Amino acid sequence: MDAQATKAFLAGLPVFEGFSPDDLDVVMEAAIRRQLPKGAFLFRESDPGEAMYLLLEGRTRSFASDNQGKEFVFLIGEPGDVFGELSLLDDEPRGWSVQVDDDSTFLMFNKADFRTALDAYPALKDKVILNLARMVRKLSLTVKNLALLDVYGRVRALFESICSEHEDHWIIAEPLTQQAIADRVGSSREMIARILKELVFGGYVKLENKQIIILQKLPERF
Repeated sequence: MDAQATKAFLAGLPVFEGFSPDDLDVVMEAAIRRQLPKGAFLFRESDPGEAMYLLLEGRTRSFASDNQGKEFVFLIGEPGDVFGELSLLDDEPRGWSVQVDDDSTFLMFNKADFRTALDAYPALKDKVILNLARMVRKLSLTVKNLALLDVYGRVRALFESICSEHEDHWIIAEPLTQQAIADRVGSSREMIARILKELVFGGYVKLENKQIIILQKLPERF
């Protein structure tokens, strides 16, 4: 993505709504472009918060982990998503890790430039707060599902949130391994394997070319 394409991309993001072309030029001058390969970490849990990142291209996953290495993935980042702004507001360490799932390109803004921008563009504060509110809502839904749904219910909720409709069926285009599903619903790979096996046997799901195809509406209960 060249400079002109990047500027056009930024202009279409809610966080920069109302910014003039000159304002966007200032934003781009303050930003440092970073490219990270698949598997690299944007930052890790407990790292100091020294910068904010805007994803231009690629995909990320945000997760928390325990001392045994067990992970819980609560957010998949797509182009246009912002990472790390919370630590720049409260000066606390990173609350979770962000890892690159595909080769990705980011715009990085250091803490000083971020705070200068908040002072220069008061409306930006509202956009940052709105962005954080959306994240809180997503986390609240995740916590609600963990507390109130069984493993199958969480798998069903995940599939329904990321599938896209194609004629008489639905497709989950995102390649998901059994372990990736387990990490996102807080379960074991073995349990996910059992659920998928039963869904395939029941004619609800078909696994094809690393894609999950939902043939009919998933049952309420497993």
